[in-house]
Parts: sequence; C-alpha cells; structure tokens
Amino acid sequence: MGEYDAVWVFIISTIFVGFYIFIEARPKGSSLFKDIFNNISRFFR
Repeated sequence: MGEYDAVWVFIISTIFVGFYIFIEARPKGSSLFKDIFNNISRFFR
C-alpha cells in the first residue's frame, strides 16, 4: 500500500484545491473565511 501514498495525497489535495476554487470563484468573492473569522472573533470579545 505504500506505493500508492503519492496517489492518495494527490487525490486529497485535488479535492481540497477544488473546494477552495469553488468557494473563491463566487461573484461576490469569498465569504467562507470571513464567516469563520467572525465566528472565532465573537468568542474573544
């Protein structure tokens, strides 16, 4: 199974990059990271 490690890394990274491109390609831009930052900063007020 060790010979397929590079394949698994490629597949997983392709999924994450595809998700990131899907989020960033919206017409209004990215709101995901802004929403996460707002939720985290709410706990530190």
